[in-house]
Amino acid sequence: MPATVPRTDARWRSALEEHQVALAGYLNAAAALPADAWTTPWQPGKWTPAEITEHLALTYRVFIGEATTGATMKLKLTPFRRRMLKLLLLPHMLFHRKFPKGARAPREVRPHTPGGTRDEALAQLRTLGEQFERASETARGAGKPGLTHPYFGLIDWNRGMRFAALHIEHHRGQIARKRSA
Repeated sequence: MPATVPRTDARWRSALEEHQVALAGYLNAAAALPADAWTTPWQPGKWTPAEITEHLALTYRVFIGEATTGATMKLKLTPFRRRMLKLLLLPHMLFHRKFPKGARAPREVRPHTPGGTRDEALAQLRTLGEQFERASETARGAGKPGLTHPYFGLIDWNRGMRFAALHIEHHRGQIARKRSA
């Protein structure tokens, strides 16, 4: 008779897989862009694919830092508003796979001037994604409760990993629109 897997472990594995699929999809979409599209905004006044990739890398660095050292991004909003957003908006986002229009990236993860080539940036993003998964797994196993999001507050590991996947999907959609433009 096969051993049963605790439901929490099955959910965690599912969240990890969701993240891995999202990251692979982003990396493939970014690699498929024409060379000149890498440094051209996906829409006027928006980030370039290079800047989006840097933003994702910065986000991973912040979350890896939290998982390993406990340092978090600065919280925004009041505790009540964060709780309400986590209770009402986050489940909606995860279910419908959509970010609210006009959501502004926290200062800590806004891109500066991306350096290096596209291949270097994508290789770095892949490495950071893998490090994020390992750091999250270790922190989760050590009993840390989850990740801190500036607008939602503390998010449990499963939802945090799923949110990371959704974040990547959101930006993959932007560069996919760039490809079709």
